[in-house]
Amino acid sequence: MQQLKVSQILKSLGRYAASHPRLFGEIARHALGRRLAIPLDLVRWAATLVPSGDKSPKDITVIAQPPALGLGATANLMGTEMRIDAALIIDAIDATNEAVKVTFRVKDLRASVLNNLQGNLAKLLASGALNLSKPASLLNFIGPKRPAAIIEAKEDRFVIDLLKIDKLASNPSFQKGLRAVTPILAVGDMHTEGDLLVIGLKTNARGLKESI
Repeated sequence: MQQLKVSQILKSLGRYAASHPRLFGEIARHALGRRLAIPLDLVRWAATLVPSGDKSPKDITVIAQPPALGLGATANLMGTEMRIDAALIIDAIDATNEAVKVTFRVKDLRASVLNNLQGNLAKLLASGALNLSKPASLLNFIGPKRPAAIIEAKEDRFVIDLLKIDKLASNPSFQKGLRAVTPILAVGDMHTEGDLLVIGLKTNARGLKESI
């Protein structure tokens, strides 16, 4: 993965700001209302940093489907290459030093087989055995390999705990940042608006001493 220098990042941000003056006006407006507005172009750029590999998602797309975030990718599942698209609605983020729980719903899930049309996965989709309106039911096909981070799953609703992801749980910088932020800052809501991901913030001045 290519590492960008700070100067390169700042130059890119400067060019982006110059070409999107209205967008940064919207960001400032949201900031006054204690909302963090993130351009989806930044999320798209982050998606390009996903390490490449046979099992890594490709052709990742990120679009606004207000209030949802539209996500799509091509992935290899059980030896079958598939295109998967869905609308993600984030209902809540509850972060403490012990857990970072994200509750979200997956809507309008669509899946199409790109190869291995006679494979088991293609046949399951064609027969309707896979109920895409209830994505949680798809976890039954994963078996014992179900990710530990998924702590709840029912119909289209999921709850994941980011601290059950080993790379995050063992990352000192992530842990340090978590201890600094959680006493004074919480996420109220999250939705898309225009080409922005808008995150409502709740502050707690009483937690400042603990944060320091």
